[in-house]
Amino acid sequence: MNLIQPNTIIQTSEPVRIGFIPLIDCAPFVIAQEKGFFIQEGVDVVLSKEASWASIRDKVAFNLLDGAHMLASMPIAASLGIGTIKTAMQTSFTVSHNGNGITIGNALYEELQHYAESSTDIRSGTALKRLLDARGIDADPLRFAMVYPYSSHNYQLRDWLSRAGIDSDKDVQIVVVPPVKMLDSLKSGDIDGYCVGEPWNSLAVEQGVGHMLVTGYEIWGSTPEKVFGVNSAWAEQNLEVHLSIIRALEKACLWVDEPSNQTELLSILSHPDYLNCTLEQLVYGFSAIKPKGQFDWPMKAYQRFSGHEINKPLPSYALWIMAQMHRWHQLGDIKMLNTIAEQVYRQDLYFKALGLIEEKDHMNWHLSAEDESGWLDAVASGKIRLHPDGILSGFAK
Repeated sequence: MNLIQPNTIIQTSEPVRIGFIPLIDCAPFVIAQEKGFFIQEGVDVVLSKEASWASIRDKVAFNLLDGAHMLASMPIAASLGIGTIKTAMQTSFTVSHNGNGITIGNALYEELQHYAESSTDIRSGTALKRLLDARGIDADPLRFAMVYPYSSHNYQLRDWLSRAGIDSDKDVQIVVVPPVKMLDSLKSGDIDGYCVGEPWNSLAVEQGVGHMLVTGYEIWGSTPEKVFGVNSAWAEQNLEVHLSIIRALEKACLWVDEPSNQTELLSILSHPDYLNCTLEQLVYGFSAIKPKGQFDWPMKAYQRFSGHEINKPLPSYALWIMAQMHRWHQLGDIKMLNTIAEQVYRQDLYFKALGLIEEKDHMNWHLSAEDESGWLDAVASGKIRLHPDGILSGFAK
């Protein structure tokens, strides 16, 4: 890869306010702060621990935060005004790929045994479909949780259900539960299952209260999970600061993925200012060791933080997320999908920040104006899917 000189390091007069949710994939933000990577890039950052994704979204929209640890779909939803006031947001750096899984409680798992001819029937949702058909329409609906209506968790859960012939709007009830409350909700029986990021799937298996059925990777392949999202107006007014933060986060992602740093990483994250939990609760988020259950995590499904293929924003993924919004009746009548994807997922700024010659996108993902509506409908009907390896390999029919 050809290199050009990166931008000159700058000093900021006002601290940059960056929000985060206390989840394991906030690690690059915490490490960039604790290991001095922000300071090395000349940026004074104040991290703000937030209680919910809605809080992150609203504070960035109203300039109470300059940027944040965000769900990969959040800058898209905000820019389109879906579920919130319309505010132009963008991302120029992907923080992580993967880490999601679908887990069900013991009671539901035992019921599914009676409707399964093999373990594959449980993993694929086929046994669940048979159970729902046997229960009839008058039975209390099974409740599945996800973390946010405009998230990969919601879309992966619904996609998994639909592949088994289950209508996610009629056959089950889908509710929002914060990640940190998923396990307790499963234990109490308030929900029957969930789609969430690690370590909450592994902890359910380890504690003997649930069974993991499938990973997000097995549904969508490798896809972005969290990003560094900013208010577009702030980004335009603070270009050099923005680029410096991207460089700091890239260093932090490399540090997080280095196995020799794991003990220190877990110690830092467990601090009350960050995740406020035990080391044991964190280890499954990063370690190559997972608890043994009926179904094991494939290595490709593990959360990944570093590398050009991980950190580079992918407008094609923005396009895929908009197709999911269309599929699940969240997207209004919009046009110019390519333009929106490239305005929100700023690949050009990623290359500029890291001093790289911008690569030509080898994947022909652009849609003609005439093809947009048909493409959205083809995704909604399942005729177009992500390649089994993930978004880097494009779409498949």
